[in-house]
Amino acid sequence: MGGPARVTLVLALAAAALPAAAATDRFVPADANFVVANVRQSAPDAELRERIARWRESPVDAASIELARTFLERAHSRREPMYVGRAESVLAAATRRPDASIETRRLYAQTLQYRHEFSAAEAILDGILERTPFDAAARTQRASVRLVRGDFSGARGDCARLLATSSNSPVALACLAESHAGSGRLEQARALLAAYPLNPAGDAAERAYFLTVRAELAERADALDRAIADYRAALGAMPGEDATRAALADALIARGAATEAAGLLDVDRPSLALLVRRVSCTRGAQRERLRALASGLLELEVARGDAPHRREAALLALELGEVAPALDAAKQNFATQKELADVRVLARAAVAAGDEAVRRELAEWLRSSGFRDAFSEKILGLPSRG
Repeated sequence: MGGPARVTLVLALAAAALPAAAATDRFVPADANFVVANVRQSAPDAELRERIARWRESPVDAASIELARTFLERAHSRREPMYVGRAESVLAAATRRPDASIETRRLYAQTLQYRHEFSAAEAILDGILERTPFDAAARTQRASVRLVRGDFSGARGDCARLLATSSNSPVALACLAESHAGSGRLEQARALLAAYPLNPAGDAAERAYFLTVRAELAERADALDRAIADYRAALGAMPGEDATRAALADALIARGAATEAAGLLDVDRPSLALLVRRVSCTRGAQRERLRALASGLLELEVARGDAPHRREAALLALELGEVAPALDAAKQNFATQKELADVRVLARAAVAAGDEAVRRELAEWLRSSGFRDAFSEKILGLPSRG
């Protein structure tokens, strides 16, 4: 969840999860207080029991969609990623039926995206758009996948098509700006967003996505105060979005406001992304407790066979001074994900490890793609392109 570009604020509800591993791969946490699973959180409530019963009685397309959407909503509202695995199980069976609807297949692609199976997700979305080229949800979702993968040209085509078919759409405009910013047109992208009259009473998820993109582009241009203001506004619109919370924390830490960032990250049942960042701005016994919890979650992912959060693994290793594993995780992560945080963690790991080859490769990617980020360029010792 992953995870996962900021178009997912509009489409997505949770982080990735896979089915549990076999008992032979049993995970035994080092900390006796480590929570492997919250049984109370995962137990179905009355509404969910009713939908499960309806689906079991008649597992048709509509019932599968309803149950999967309910699982995804629970995953988001309760920060309980195991529900995404349950949604995936329902949708995997539903998509194998010959009468599977476009919505079923699109939702299944969404769960694959959260598992970081981007190629498989994009292939499903390609098929949907071949049949229904005006499916805005599928096109937005494919643009999201392409932005994550660093396919800015492909994303730009999808975003432009969205803008042409949906006038006055902040999502389509922000999508187009993000694709431009990834391929050498950062200032033009920022100007495009600055000129748009965002409606403060508009849809909260759409506003949050627009503001988050505008914040990220400001951050990449080294306009940190502007970025923080927009991240705050985005989080105010969608307080449950951990990706926005993590991005705001990163910006605060970069400005030297670690104490403020630590308070922002102190939430109930934090995601791995939030935990790792709390480690970086906490000291003493609490830092060690948070480090143990984050390390335990990373180990649990491996034991369960989950899609690994390599970005977070690299960030944590860097914070602990373990530069070799940090670089290994950052390189593997960058092979599939090329968002801002992925670029930055690879730059940091390459320099920390003194790996000149990786540093040159990343510098060449920045040059050839046109992706600009003042922070990464400074770390890598590159001349400013501002």
